[in-house]
Amino acid sequence: MNFEKLINDSLGYTRDTFAGHWGRWLIFVLLGLPFSLVRFVIDPGKIFTGAAIHWELIPWGSIAALVIAGILASFFIAGYTVRIYRGTVPGPDFTGWASLFIDGIKVDIVIFVWFLPAILLGLLLVVLLLGGLFPGGLFPGLGSPPLILAALLVFLGAMIVIIIASLYVTMGAIRFARTESMAEGWRFSAITGILRRIGWVNYIIALVLLVFIAVLYSIVVSMPAIIPYVGWIVPVALAPFLTVFIARYFTLVYEAGEIPPATAPAPPASSAV
Repeated sequence: MNFEKLINDSLGYTRDTFAGHWGRWLIFVLLGLPFSLVRFVIDPGKIFTGAAIHWELIPWGSIAALVIAGILASFFIAGYTVRIYRGTVPGPDFTGWASLFIDGIKVDIVIFVWFLPAILLGLLLVVLLLGGLFPGGLFPGLGSPPLILAALLVFLGAMIVIIIASLYVTMGAIRFARTESMAEGWRFSAITGILRRIGWVNYIIALVLLVFIAVLYSIVVSMPAIIPYVGWIVPVALAPFLTVFIARYFTLVYEAGEIPPATAPAPPASSAV
């Protein structure tokens, strides 16, 4: 896998998606605003007095409205990434809003199901810890080596499941986008075949590179973000570029593991009579 080409292609795709199409960027920003505005409805100076928390002063209604609006808006952004996953070139427009919304819900369900086993194991771990390892828990007297061992095994199991899900989830999301079948997004054997054709070493290197890029991006964004009142605008303004870059990046990685279409055999040469 040519990693330099992978990064350059993703950067070029991101540039072409927004250059001359700033309406797409503006829509992205507007869709990301609800979550960003939550901080402005909370006044820490009023809510916190020393170690005391004045729960009655928290504007739960405003927070709930912004969170709900943010979740609904996130489905449109997720649906947009689905179109990138399908290999749309150049970058797609925000059209067909109903299908955009539905695709966003579907891909989020695909992602959620991949992490559902880890979530369930995490809940079981909480039950074990709160119920047996602390005085007055649900299972008093069970703070014993067997229970501690059980909690440790559940924790290790959750970590293993999280690692597997993290390796498979995006390839599963892209497979869903390509096949338009949610079931295909969870087909472990098919996704394993894609990863094998990519090459596990290549895939791990690609993930490490992406993490490095994301960390570098976070450092750059965090610098102006500390500016009072206006610093929050920078992350909101730059988020669309990172979203498109990552979606295109993973799309190219996925395509490296696709089975090339079979070449039709050439017709036999006709013999002269």
